[in-house]
Amino acid sequence: MVTCAISAGVHAGLVPEHLQSEPREGAAFIVAAVLLLAVAGGVSARPDVARLAGIAAVLFAGLVCAYVATRTSGIPWLAPDRESVDALGVVTNVVELAGLALALGRLLVPHGRPRERRIPQEVPR
Repeated sequence: MVTCAISAGVHAGLVPEHLQSEPREGAAFIVAAVLLLAVAGGVSARPDVARLAGIAAVLFAGLVCAYVATRTSGIPWLAPDRESVDALGVVTNVVELAGLALALGRLLVPHGRPRERRIPQEVPR
């Protein structure tokens, strides 16, 4: 899942800055990057496993909600101060929303080829 890899790259790239300014938030970025890479690898290796799409959907939804929370009120135990909206965060959230939509689509629409429907043959008389 390309959206997982993109989001993981952004989160990993921001780890040093966040570790310096708010270590708990930096640790959360490390966890997010690792989970995103694990899901991307899992989906790449086993695209037929719907459970991985569910995990990706929950992960993307959580990341989007966390971004919104840090921009509107802050997260008391993680990033207590409200942060300003930034272009990279917005673009990353667009990518994550696309990943969420793809993951939900994977859950709602059966994957793979539909089974062939056999029409019973008439028995000659």
